[in-house]
Amino acid sequence: MARGPASTRALNVRRAWAALQAGWPPPQLNPPALLHGDFWPGNILWRGAAAVAVIDWEDAALGDPLRDLAVSRLDLLWIFGCAAMEAFTERYRALMPIDYTSLVRWDLYAALRLARLVGDDLPGWAAFFTPFGRPDITAASISEHYQRFVAQALAQLG
Repeated sequence: MARGPASTRALNVRRAWAALQAGWPPPQLNPPALLHGDFWPGNILWRGAAAVAVIDWEDAALGDPLRDLAVSRLDLLWIFGCAAMEAFTERYRALMPIDYTSLVRWDLYAALRLARLVGDDLPGWAAFFTPFGRPDITAASISEHYQRFVAQALAQLG
């Protein structure tokens, strides 16, 4: 049996880490932009169907906009599924005329970021969503989506 934190075992970060190390940092192909740092649905306030505010800016920084896109993609995947992630990505691409060559590396960055945030308590991380009517978000479902996300990125890297 593997040793190490539960998230390392459940999320199998070794593959993402090894692939990311081989090509880090990604080339800076886009002008630096203001990044939120934690742009996910829980940090958007809505009034009806309209987004009225983005909150929780303590991780803001300047950098490649692909970093925020990758974090959002992974969070949308495990919270709402593949179709939501793909729709968000397509819309983002339609609105943002930037270079997407390095997105795959930022996807791996986002995967490692999630593993760091989860730490050794993936079940606890998933349990956060139960009071919000999402008992379907479990350690197993997060892990499954995470593995799919990493496998897709690794396949794109070749």
